[in-house]
Amino acid sequence: MNNSATTRRISKIAIEYNGNDKGTAECIYSNNLLSTTPEERFEEMKIVAERNPNVKKWALTGYISPPKEIGDRLTNEELKELAIKSLKDVGLTKNNQVVLDVHHSTKQKHIHFIVNRIDVYGKCTVKSANIGKRFGESVRNVCKEMNLKTDVEIGKEKKQQMLKVLQNCLKVSRNFDDLVDYMRRCGYRVTLSQNVKDGVSGMRIVKLSDINDQTQRQYHPGYKLSEITNKLKIKDIKEILNRNAESHQSAIFSQSNPQTNEIKNPEKSALREIENAVKELLKPSYTPAADDELLRKRKRRR
Repeated sequence: MNNSATTRRISKIAIEYNGNDKGTAECIYSNNLLSTTPEERFEEMKIVAERNPNVKKWALTGYISPPKEIGDRLTNEELKELAIKSLKDVGLTKNNQVVLDVHHSTKQKHIHFIVNRIDVYGKCTVKSANIGKRFGESVRNVCKEMNLKTDVEIGKEKKQQMLKVLQNCLKVSRNFDDLVDYMRRCGYRVTLSQNVKDGVSGMRIVKLSDINDQTQRQYHPGYKLSEITNKLKIKDIKEILNRNAESHQSAIFSQSNPQTNEIKNPEKSALREIENAVKELLKPSYTPAADDELLRKRKRRR
């Protein structure tokens, strides 16, 4: 699942944003804070941060954003558990100030956090070195503990599915416009990059359901072709499209010649594979917990 953690010096605006979210935010947890308004909470955190003047970027801010199919099933208490356990692995203690807010304004429910790296005794408990990487590893470990798919596992599945759909769409596409259109029908957006010398020089593929306009400032959804596979490059795609275009022209010529035999249409089977790929997209990536499996077994016994 997507996540981010950054050390920085914040203002009350950061606390206001986390606690607002277009009026849909829910504060589900706070620690070592007496006040409830963003202004007062900022002043409380600033006073504690000043107990260690050597640390300028005294706040740790970030988010954890599960895929929609997982996030919809997680309760606020489970999101809180995921966030707190992940933060503890990078240095959060009972003596740190922290605020957790769940956001609902986007189609993917996610949780934001603000942590004062300086505890109430003036000690910096959250080290800044490689914090983004360390936090990501922590989130993955906690996900495994909670029987949730990690961002790496989800990403691997998405790339495999993208490659499968791309290969099927290439069977029936004669140019990049066709390819973009077929991919869109299968639930993917293809963004092409171009230059003067080579024309189309790259592409990024993203699942339409993963596009979140409100969070594109924080991460770019989808994957570059080179991230999806190293066995298929843009030059290979151009060659495939050119062959398909030539085959199509030959088929038109053959069909116009009464002396030729009937030409079979290979596009039908390819389109059928594309339809199957669309069905694959509807399969959930949520891994049921052990309790869910036990409940199903009990139902079968009844």
